[in-house]
Amino acid sequence: MSLETSLEHIADQHAALSYPALTDLSDLSPSDVGRFAGTWARISAARKCEVIQGLVEMAEDNAELEFSAIFKVGLKDPDWGVRERSISGLWEYEDRSLIGTLVALLASDKSGEVRAAAAVALGRFAALAQDGRLLQKDSDAVRSALMAALTDVEGWLEVRRRALESIAAFRVVDVNEYIRWAYDSDDLKLKCSSIYAMGKTGEPAWLELLVRELQNPNPPVRYEAANACGEIDDEEAAPHLIALLHDDDTQVQLAAVGALGEIGGSLAKKALVRCVKREDPVLEDAARTALENIKTMEDPLGFAYES
Repeated sequence: MSLETSLEHIADQHAALSYPALTDLSDLSPSDVGRFAGTWARISAARKCEVIQGLVEMAEDNAELEFSAIFKVGLKDPDWGVRERSISGLWEYEDRSLIGTLVALLASDKSGEVRAAAAVALGRFAALAQDGRLLQKDSDAVRSALMAALTDVEGWLEVRRRALESIAAFRVVDVNEYIRWAYDSDDLKLKCSSIYAMGKTGEPAWLELLVRELQNPNPPVRYEAANACGEIDDEEAAPHLIALLHDDDTQVQLAAVGALGEIGGSLAKKALVRCVKREDPVLEDAARTALENIKTMEDPLGFAYES
């Protein structure tokens, strides 16, 4: 198959989308991107959304496929659905060239869905900044854009909560008051975002509250609280997380397993070993992965010692 065949396929809007027919859209050269853009401009918004979604799923299933050039074309599309899906396609893209585009989309895109997606995507760069892997001017641009979205009292709540989740990685003291604002909200999604943000701050000061929320009657809250405990990485949370290994909600169980894998320690290891022996393939696989993570933390260079 060739690029020309792939372009003909996506242009045939009456044909069911075939994923194999899209593989030649991977890793396009600048001249190929130009050819793609010419075809792209002539197809309907519905077909574009279908193609972008297909590429996103293909990239998730096969790490060798690289469609970032196409997703960047999609960021400029007049249809908000295409822009939103294109942002999600760039979830692993860490080139600083994307920052300015995401900042602009967060600040002024007409679609709230696109602004919310941009806020989520900027969270990846916030994490890079926290790890010292971003230029200071880029770090400042990301932080300023997220803070502006968070503090916009007339802004769409979905955008504000996504901005809160992302900016928490900067561990800015001023953000704590917004975490409290979100936590005290009657909106379940906003409360979940506040708990997510607590974890991203890495501050042990939130641990007492998070442990309490591990017993919340709402599974989404317990799920976020378990993940946040893992982010804060304090062995004090381990006994409370172990109790969730028998939770009625599978996702909560898996979150507890993942958190124990991040925290480590003898108590966590014993609980995870017991999980491996339970007749639950999903939980068993997650527990094995968590135990491997603990092993890596304890012996990062992978040395094998013989007695």
